Amino acid sequence: MEDSLRLVIDVETRIGVPASERSAEQLLRISLEVPIDASAVSIADDPAVGIDYAKVSTDLHLLAKTERKTIERFAEDIASLLLRSYPVQKVRVTVSKSPPLEGVLEATISIERQKE
Repeated sequence: MEDSLRLVIDVETRIGVPASERSAEQLLRISLEVPIDASAVSIADDPAVGIDYAKVSTDLHLLAKTERKTIERFAEDIASLLLRSYPVQKVRVTVSKSPPLEGVLEATISIERQKE
């Protein structure tokens, strides 16, 4: 069994296909799952050995300042940021928007990306 770290972060961003939908910020829920060696962090009892949750949260809030049309694009941007800026080899990103439009309770995209 592989250890993994899961972070769930809410961000506000301007997102949506029609410009009218992007006129106001919307709340998105981001779930990140990253394989880690939890034993290394637990033995050292030092967060510097692992992933700094506060920095991840700050980075995602900064990323959310850019307007996008789709949650798919936002998920790709998050995955790219994490793989580029953190000591991770693989990441699973889930972005949920609710309600995305009238009559739909939630839209969610999940992607998995890894360093090449």
